[in-house]
Amino acid sequence: MRKNKRAETPQSHFSKRAPKYDASARWVCDEKLISGIRALARPRKTSLVLDLAMGTGRIARAFKGRVKTVIGLDACARMSLRSRRYVDCLVLARAENMPFPDDTFDICACRQGLQFMELEQALSEIRRVLKPGGRAVLCHLTSYGGEDDKTAFLIQRLRNPARKNFFSPGDLARAAGRYFLGVRTFEYLTRESVRNWISNGAVPAGARARIMRIYKNSPAVFRKTHKVRFKNGDVFDSMRMEIITAVKK
Repeated sequence: MRKNKRAETPQSHFSKRAPKYDASARWVCDEKLISGIRALARPRKTSLVLDLAMGTGRIARAFKGRVKTVIGLDACARMSLRSRRYVDCLVLARAENMPFPDDTFDICACRQGLQFMELEQALSEIRRVLKPGGRAVLCHLTSYGGEDDKTAFLIQRLRNPARKNFFSPGDLARAAGRYFLGVRTFEYLTRESVRNWISNGAVPAGARARIMRIYKNSPAVFRKTHKVRFKNGDVFDSMRMEIITAVKK
């Protein structure tokens, strides 16, 4: 795992992205991915669910009506206010210092949030607010590992300067293993239009142009691993995600 030392704040970044967020990547509204996260969480009618870094509430919406309570937490007011109708309670706070008592939730789901957090603090807080036997489901973008790391992380940094963490395969599982039991990892691939992915309202024109040049001049091993294709001025990339499930001791 690598750190980004020059990140802008997630709040400022996602305030820019809020109006276009749902259309900014295919994975955001991917029902197969969303229903998979819900299934791995094993919700019950009596479950109390925390959607951590909820964004526009797509994960919360998948649980709403199927569980007892859904609470959403996010640090960006402009983003999370778009998701009010999907939660029973909306909390504006940082994941590293959640305003909940110990042993509150049966489930904590976090999709694409840990990359913007102090990882160890966030995992410690997730463990604290989960009940004993509670389940964490963590879904995040990774590289494929090794030969594509350098190019993948450079693209991610340019596209999203608020990112604090860059994950290779296995990073999240190892980190989660310091706090949870029964860690399992699932791979998910999402085919993304890069032109759409970088036209999210928060990437400056210069950075967008540089990202497209990086794809054009990327090493053959990166293009092969990511199944990169060029078509009508766009680039298509098969990006890798990991879904981690784990249980509080």
